Amino acid sequence: MPEQNIQKFYESINKELIAIKDRISSLIGNASPGENSGYREAILKNIISRFLPKRYSIGTGFVINKRKEITKQIDIIIYDNSSPVLFSEGDFVIVLASTVKAIIEVKSNIENTTKLIESIKTSEENAKKIEAVALHDRLFNGIFSYECVLSNEILESSLKDYFEFTECSIFRKVSNISLGNNKFLHLWWDHKPFSLKGYELPELSFAYFIANLLISLNEYSPESKSLFSPLNSKTPYEKFEIPCTSNKWDRYI
Repeated sequence: MPEQNIQKFYESINKELIAIKDRISSLIGNASPGENSGYREAILKNIISRFLPKRYSIGTGFVINKRKEITKQIDIIIYDNSSPVLFSEGDFVIVLASTVKAIIEVKSNIENTTKLIESIKTSEENAKKIEAVALHDRLFNGIFSYECVLSNEILESSLKDYFEFTECSIFRKVSNISLGNNKFLHLWWDHKPFSLKGYELPELSFAYFIANLLISLNEYSPESKSLFSPLNSKTPYEKFEIPCTSNKWDRYI
């Protein structure tokens, strides 16, 4: 049997995403920020859609909960298509909160910490409206930025209050952040103490984001999880850790 190389498979996804982005950029040049954001969302949606189980659909739009509260517009929504939607036109949707499995905010570039923190707060305020369900029912809440020049030192310093940014539950917080091609932030919530860890993952940050999304959607057997992991372990690539010192989420474990 030929030797498998899962890491190279995921590196190829990373490179493909960058290649498509660069190919379009070479044609449209310095388009307006809004236009840049639109095609970059489309690229990411297209790649994610290749791997989605058929029971899930992907779109952009709004989410409404049973209290009739409405989120801000969300760049990427992944929802269970076995339930009705309130509105659908092309890939624009308005869906029920109970059907939503993942939300993603897409950025062309996060060039400063203010923009990063604002993105986290916006994503978590949206997540709070995707109603509280069972304590262990997790929502994939992600931020995906094609570019980022922030150093690990600046990220660690600016995110020291990450667990206090908003009052959303631990399983609604932004849990996966891809910052350019190399930097990746991940919220570890499977056991206490909860912590946010920062990693340097050369040519794998984008792919890790997508892989973690797929893991969150897949009712996989434990032995198959390794097929969704680009690396055997991220520990050697860890650059910082921000622990949660609050006891307010003890009830979740």
